[in-house]
Amino acid sequence: MNIAVIINQLFQLFLLILLGYLLYKTGLIDRTMNQKLTKLVLQVTMPCMVLDSVLKQTGERDIRTVGFVFLIAVIYYLLMPFVSYLLCILLRLPEKSRGVYMFMAVFENIGFMGIPLINAIYGPKGVLYTAVINIMFNLAAFSYGPWMISIGIDTSTRFNPRDVFSPGSLFSLLALLLYATGIQLPSILAGPIGSLGSMTTPLAMMLIGSTLATMKLGEVFRDIHVYPYILVRQVILPILAFPLLKMLIRDGMVLGVFFILFIMPAASNCVLFATTYHNDEALAARAVFISTLLCIITIPLLVVICLL
Repeated sequence: MNIAVIINQLFQLFLLILLGYLLYKTGLIDRTMNQKLTKLVLQVTMPCMVLDSVLKQTGERDIRTVGFVFLIAVIYYLLMPFVSYLLCILLRLPEKSRGVYMFMAVFENIGFMGIPLINAIYGPKGVLYTAVINIMFNLAAFSYGPWMISIGIDTSTRFNPRDVFSPGSLFSLLALLLYATGIQLPSILAGPIGSLGSMTTPLAMMLIGSTLATMKLGEVFRDIHVYPYILVRQVILPILAFPLLKMLIRDGMVLGVFFILFIMPAASNCVLFATTYHNDEALAARAVFISTLLCIITIPLLVVICLL
């Protein structure tokens, strides 16, 4: 397992965040464009990325292992909302901020950082397992995610049940169906879907940067609640959870994939959802940025402690 590959991938993402910051400061992106790009990512490019992750899988389908991976992912996304709530209580986080912190605790940066890292470490088979987990990620994010991100804010902006049938959740279900049946879309459809999906990572990272550009630089690092949250969620909790994962998962590659995804920083989706559902997008951007910044240290450290 090459630690240098992990660090290299993290720096690439920071360059995209920096680009978004500079584009906002030079006036090429403004608040209105931020909101429109957010909708573009959530409703178009991200659902396409989910579907494309399955369309790219070739060769014999390992239904048994994939089914086990999906089962563990289901259990994870059913349990983590309760764990995230306990973290908020333990850390005494402000009630108005709990929706953002709970969302970050549940949803790691799987699609934007996890898939490239897993590909570099485990190759196509690891990417397949990650894609399966990412499908459950999106089903959870687009079903109870809007409700979760709305915790602590005015009820008029809370989750609408119709959001369950968003493009993200529908494309996730379609991706599962395609993998289970082995149906392949024609290239005339698969090509544009792949092209749109590939836009997700740069756009999402740039949106974090452009949101950070709306704040004074000193404000980014002043939130005293972010640091204990990151220590607990990205260091202490994974170390405590690893023995349990090792008991449940016997396959070495599946174990490695799950653990590496578990220690990813907070998903950039948090900023997109906070903007869409009118929560504190500035807090979300600060927390995601710091979480991603510190993961340059936390990810290699935890890989060495638990996997090597």
